[in-house]
Amino acid sequence: FWNWLNSKGGVTGIISGGAKPTTEVIDTSASNVGTLTTETTTDIATQESQTVTQKLSILINSPVFEYWLSSKDNSLYFANLDGQIIKINSNNTRQLVSSQILTNLHSITPSVDGSLAIAEFNYPRLPTLSIFSASSTSPDGTIGASWQPLPAGAISAAISPDSKKIAYTDQTALKSIDLAAKKTTEIQKMSQVGLKITWLKANELFFYEDTSVENNGRMYSLNLTDKTFKTLIDGEYGLAVNWAKDGHLGIKISSDQRVPKLSLIDEFGSPIANFTFLSVPEKCLIEAQKIYCGVPKNTRSGMVLPDDFYNKKYYFMDDIFELDLPTSKITKLFDSNEVAIDVANLKIKDGALLFINRYDNKVYSLSLQ
Repeated sequence: FWNWLNSKGGVTGIISGGAKPTTEVIDTSASNVGTLTTETTTDIATQESQTVTQKLSILINSPVFEYWLSSKDNSLYFANLDGQIIKINSNNTRQLVSSQILTNLHSITPSVDGSLAIAEFNYPRLPTLSIFSASSTSPDGTIGASWQPLPAGAISAAISPDSKKIAYTDQTALKSIDLAAKKTTEIQKMSQVGLKITWLKANELFFYEDTSVENNGRMYSLNLTDKTFKTLIDGEYGLAVNWAKDGHLGIKISSDQRVPKLSLIDEFGSPIANFTFLSVPEKCLIEAQKIYCGVPKNTRSGMVLPDDFYNKKYYFMDDIFELDLPTSKITKLFDSNEVAIDVANLKIKDGALLFINRYDNKVYSLSLQ
C-alpha cells in the first residue's frame, strides 16, 4: 500500500492492504449524471448537519464551490456556487458575510490562517483576481468582510504564511503588496507569466505550471532574500503537488508515458516514498504527522490522470485511509460500500475529517473519535 524509499519518519518496507475493486467509476457523459443547483441564501441560517452513518454526516447541506478554516476563531467559511461567502461560527450558527456574486468563478485559495482568500473569476475570458478579507475596517470604522481587487493585469497570486503580504505576477514582474502599509514593491523582473504561485514558507515562493499530462511540468523555488531561483522538479508530465501547510512535505502526482504515479516528496522535491495505490493529490491531506487519503476502489482502463479528475470526466468510489508517519500504522477510516463518496479538499476540524463529496458538492464530516 505504501512503498517507502528510505527510513524517514521511521517508516520502512512495503505494507500491503486496501480494499479490492468492487465498484466501477462513473463516466460523467452518462445520462444519469444530474446537475447541481445552489440553494438560496435565505436558507443558510436554518441549515443543520445531516446524519448519514454513525460516523459520517453532511456538515454543509448545499453545494459549495470551496471551503476553508479560520484558525483565529475556529470558524469555517464556504463559498456557494455563486461565490457568495457564508461563515459557520464555532457555535455552529451561520451567517452570510458576502453577498457578492462572482461570475464564472474559477478558483478560491485561502491563506494559512483562513483570514484571507484569493478568488479568480470572470474565467477564462477576462480573468480577475480579488482578495477576500474576513475582517477588514471600512472608512466609517465598521469591521466586516470585504473584497479588494488586485491590480489590473495580475495573472497569479499567493498570500504569505503570516497573511501580511500578497505576491503576484503581471506581464512584466513579480511584485509584493504589503497589506498594512498598502505599498507595492517589485521583487523581480519575470517573463514566465504563465507560472502559478504558492507561498508556504516566509522566505520562499514556489512556482509551478498548469497541470496536464500534455505538459512537461516543472516546479521552481525563489529565495526572497537573495533572489535565487532553484529547480525543484524538472520536467514531469501531469505534475501536481498538494503541500502540507508548512511546505516541508507534499503529495505529488506525475506521469511516465501517461502512467500516473503518486508519491510523497520533501521540501526540495525529492521523493521519500511511492504510494502503491492510485489517487490524486487533492484527495490527500498531510496533517500533524499523519496522511489522510481518499483511495478509489478502482480506476477505468484508458483513464487519464490527473486530467480526467480535474475535468470531472469520471467520479470515483473512495475508501479513506489514515497513515501515521512515525509508526507506519495504517487505519481504514471509511469504506465507500457504505455511502458513495468521491473526496476532495480534506481538512481536520474538531476531531473530524472534512471533505467535499464531488457527487453532490456538499461538505461531509467523518468523525475520527
